[in-house]
Amino acid sequence: MATVYRCGLLIDGRGEEPLRNASIFVESGRVKEVLLAGSGVPEGVDVVDLSGCAVVPGLIDMHVHCDYWYSQPNVAEYLESDAMVACLAARNIRFSLERGITTLRDVSSGVGLQMRRAVQMGHLPGSRIFTAAKGICMTGGHGSSIIRGVREADGPEDVRKAVREQVKAGADLIKLLSSHRSETPEFRQEELDAGVDEAHRLGYRVACHAGIMPSSKMAVLAGVDTLEHGTHLTDEAREMMAKAGTYLIPTMIAYHSMAEATRRMLQQSDSGGDYRRTTLGKYADWWLKTDDMLESQFRKAAAMGLKIAAGTDIVIPEVEFAPLHTEMEMMVKFGYGELKTICAATRVASEALGKSQDLGTIEKGKIADFVAVEGSPLDDISNLRKVKMVVKDGRVEVPVPVPYYRWS
Repeated sequence: MATVYRCGLLIDGRGEEPLRNASIFVESGRVKEVLLAGSGVPEGVDVVDLSGCAVVPGLIDMHVHCDYWYSQPNVAEYLESDAMVACLAARNIRFSLERGITTLRDVSSGVGLQMRRAVQMGHLPGSRIFTAAKGICMTGGHGSSIIRGVREADGPEDVRKAVREQVKAGADLIKLLSSHRSETPEFRQEELDAGVDEAHRLGYRVACHAGIMPSSKMAVLAGVDTLEHGTHLTDEAREMMAKAGTYLIPTMIAYHSMAEATRRMLQQSDSGGDYRRTTLGKYADWWLKTDDMLESQFRKAAAMGLKIAAGTDIVIPEVEFAPLHTEMEMMVKFGYGELKTICAATRVASEALGKSQDLGTIEKGKIADFVAVEGSPLDDISNLRKVKMVVKDGRVEVPVPVPYYRWS
């Protein structure tokens, strides 16, 4: 099957000037050619008119937990039923695709491996998934309460074994967790070193939850590939990241949303609900302080020239799954610029994933993932919300094909 998509404005993700009236020639799920304005269309090829739209590469959310159910008001139902957890994850993955997020990096969950396979097999219409399988933390460390989603490990050799277990299970990357909401680091340096060394030895990238000092510095010293959150970085840590080439996934929307939820909770006389008591109430001052730091922290990271990719990490029911558009709008608000922000959610994200040979830009030979929106996101980044069409693997996913499934 071959199709040409005529674009009004093509923002290819490389960071260069957009192309006007260009076309994307798609064949067998990949970009066969990007045709400049005025180029002819090969005979017998279907043409889709997107001349009234801006087209960008499929968006990539670099930090989600596809099945996070622990803050749901009906938490007991998920605790008792793996099927409910899978259904929640399936809804999330489909919902993200409908908004133009064609790829998700699932940084630990209980069903990430199964959701990845279900999408691959066509059983589940949804975003492409790269998953860390189970995250790895110390006994009692951050994430240790996540049932089926985290593996506790202690000592360098046990951390190495935990890495090997995720590789055996089929993980695409390794996730280490090494800080909570205090200045006390969790994994010791030799444990982080062992985890990163083992992952890299086996050819896997490492994402590390370590946004607080000194754990973030320890993570960079260990050689992690991406630092998740980075909410309380110092100039020293940023300098180390710049020198090492460590990617930053700031997930600002997560912390802003938690702070907003904390403010609402503090105004209510009844602070009922497990996550309100244990997550919001217990750390209320920390959430508010962190929210106040978001803009200054982001601007300092950008000024230092850190490689920044976009991710979300939302874990509360009041906020939609993978609110990547809001994260990108915050980045623009904090001075990053529309084009750089689009690249952060496309090309830079694909580089951080180690998948830039296939994803992240609209170029000859790449997988045909792109999103058509009404209005230019270079004029207003919120225009990315006005999704007209989503193409993933060369297949139109939005509007939903009817019928979606075919027996062949």
